[in-house]
Amino acid sequence: MNRLYEGMSLREVTEHLFLSDDPAPADLIFVFGGRHLERAERAAELYREGFAPRVIVTGGDRRGTGRPEAEVLKEVLVAQGVPESAILPETRSANTIENVLLGRAALAAAGWLDGLGSVLLVSAPYHMRRASLAFTRHFPGVSVRCCPDRRTDITADNWSLTAEGRQLVFRELEKVRAYLLKGDG
Repeated sequence: MNRLYEGMSLREVTEHLFLSDDPAPADLIFVFGGRHLERAERAAELYREGFAPRVIVTGGDRRGTGRPEAEVLKEVLVAQGVPESAILPETRSANTIENVLLGRAALAAAGWLDGLGSVLLVSAPYHMRRASLAFTRHFPGVSVRCCPDRRTDITADNWSLTAEGRQLVFRELEKVRAYLLKGDG
């Protein structure tokens, strides 16, 4: 068997990072910041299908575009039929742990944290392990289901076929390890 990363096969790397659950009714959809609009599209799909009544979108302007990622993602949600009143933007976070911590503060300030028992997490497919680790550490007792976006460029089926895919996935494995060593996940 071909071993690539600290004794992990391609299949094991895929199974470790690319978490995906069937959606189930939840209290909230939590969208991690990012430039890929597929995140908002997936969240809108989950909202329209009635899986959760509210959506939080996170992400500041870490790329210096002049617009926070959360605002861009919110526009996509609204364009796809999610009412503005159901969307809470968090516009200051610059990374996964900040998405969670500043997202939690925004939820508390909006009164959406009270009674929060279940959440659907939306992010890139290869980011779901780290997103889940960070979220569950800072939202103890909240049930989580991983609902990755539906991008086609880097997926569980094709990540190992391109240099870009391998680079992103192996970098993500390093980030997961760093999270665990620091106690963030």
